[in-house]
Amino acid sequence: MSVTLGCRFAAASALPDALIQSHIDVLSPYQRQIEQKLQQFDPLVQEIFKQLDRYDLPDNLVLVPMLESSYNPQAISPAKAAGLWQLMPATAKRFGLKVSYQRDERFEIAPSTDAAIQYLAFLYRKFKGDLTLTLAAYNAGEGRVQRTLRASPNTPFHQLPLPRETQHYVRRFYALDSLINVSSLRHDNFQPILLFAGQQQWQKKPLIDLSPLPALISL
Repeated sequence: MSVTLGCRFAAASALPDALIQSHIDVLSPYQRQIEQKLQQFDPLVQEIFKQLDRYDLPDNLVLVPMLESSYNPQAISPAKAAGLWQLMPATAKRFGLKVSYQRDERFEIAPSTDAAIQYLAFLYRKFKGDLTLTLAAYNAGEGRVQRTLRASPNTPFHQLPLPRETQHYVRRFYALDSLINVSSLRHDNFQPILLFAGQQQWQKKPLIDLSPLPALISL
């Protein structure tokens, strides 16, 4: 079945549909695998919903780990971002995580999730509830986005001179959002006592070739 961008994506309204549709076409063959991965990590998905509610953040931010690492807690990128949320060392430390040779909490699901959602909440407030700018800042850093906005006022987002990777990141997020019915992921059978009980000491490996489903941003 062909999937197209629907009108429900108000936050994507500044992006031409064709730019997002091309990313939908890339992700569509992986839709079943994406849904299976979200089901596999359902306890964590429910915990993320709970934290998003706490900070009054949009539900679809539950898809950020799917985009960043395909919910792979052991992922490392060539740029040294790490873990489920692909946090850079400086960002992780800024939001209270330990990052050292002895212990790197970016690979630990609970603390890294707390830190990432605090960071997203900070960005969402800074950019006055603009989800597109929040996503861009999560990828490129809030300083880069702020400087770009000052230098290019009244410019549509897709025409801002941001890194190509950042424009790609935002479009792919909205494409993923169009494929996955985020509201259907919520349920009331959450058992928090089981959430992190089975987490092992994750072996740190490169982001590529770790899973049958690679990080969606890299497709």
